[in-house]
Amino acid sequence: MLILTRKRGESIWIGGRIKVTIVDLKPNQVRVGIDAPQDERVYREEIYLQILEENQRAASSSTAPAEIPVMVKPLKGGSSKLLAKPKGEKDE
Repeated sequence: MLILTRKRGESIWIGGRIKVTIVDLKPNQVRVGIDAPQDERVYREEIYLQILEENQRAASSSTAPAEIPVMVKPLKGGSSKLLAKPKGEKDE
């Protein structure tokens, strides 16, 4: 994990496409602004974990729908793993 120190109004860039700005600081809370392209999904962690859990449950269900939304699970080291492939897509 990379740990940076930033002050109110200062930013960091991720991958040249995502800008994270510290908007406000309170004793137990930090407000963060995120500028990202529309094709980048940005979730709070608790929502992201719910999506992963629902996808895993749907994939293992015998009554799973024909098409399961594709979600990517981050792995250690920054790579990612598909949890489900779109219908008709083959493994490489």
